[in-house]
Amino acid sequence: MSGSTRAGCWGNSSGSITLEASMVFPWVFMMTFLLLLFSLFISQGAFLYYSSSIMAERTAFSWSNSAKETSTGAYPSGQYDGLYWRFTDDSLVQGLFGLVSDNKDSSVVIGPGITEGRGSKAEDKLRKVAFEMVTSRKVGKGQISYFNVGVKRNINVDLTSGWLVKPLGWLRGQDTASASVSALVVEPTEFLRSFDLVRYYAAKMKVAKEGPTEYRNKIGDVLKKRGL
Repeated sequence: MSGSTRAGCWGNSSGSITLEASMVFPWVFMMTFLLLLFSLFISQGAFLYYSSSIMAERTAFSWSNSAKETSTGAYPSGQYDGLYWRFTDDSLVQGLFGLVSDNKDSSVVIGPGITEGRGSKAEDKLRKVAFEMVTSRKVGKGQISYFNVGVKRNINVDLTSGWLVKPLGWLRGQDTASASVSALVVEPTEFLRSFDLVRYYAAKMKVAKEGPTEYRNKIGDVLKKRGL
C-alpha cells in the first residue's frame, strides 16, 4: 500500500460517529442508569430517616399523656393518665434508684402485623405511634424502643427497607437501606422534681447507718411489696 493510500485511510472521517457512538454511548448509558438507581436509593434512605424521625419525635412528644394525638398533641378534656403513672407504668422510681425495671428497655417490633396500643404502659405508647405510622405510610421494618434511666429517657427507632436493586447492592455490598434515630422525652417540670428527689435520697443514703447499698435495697423491697 502506497503512502498516499495510507494517508487517505487515516484522513477519511466517514463512519467516525458510528465508531464513537458504539464505544462511548454504552458507558454513558450505564453511568446514567447507575446514577438514577443511586438517586433512588438516596431518596429511599432520606424517606426512612424522615419516617424514623417523625416516629421518634411524636412518641417523645406525646409520652406524658397516652390520650394525646400524636400529630397535634391534642387530647380530650379531662382525659389523663393516672396521677402516679410515672411510678408504675413508667417505673420512674426504679430508674432513679438504679433498680430493675420492666420498662427500662421496652421495645416493639415494627411491621405489617403490628396492632394498635391502648394504655399508659411504655409498650402501649410505643405501639400506638408505630401502628399509626405503619398504617399511614410504608416505613419498612424495624424496632422502636424506650430506655429509662430516671433523669434521661430515650426513644430509639431503627428502620430498614429491603428494596434495593441488585446492581446497586453489588456496588454497596449490602441490599438494604437503614436509618437510626433517637429522641429525648423532655418534661422540664418533671425533670426538676426527679432531680430534687434524687438529691434528697442521695443525702439520706450518705448518712444511713446501714450504708447506701443496704438503704437502696430497702427501698427496692418496699417498691416490690407495693407492686411498683
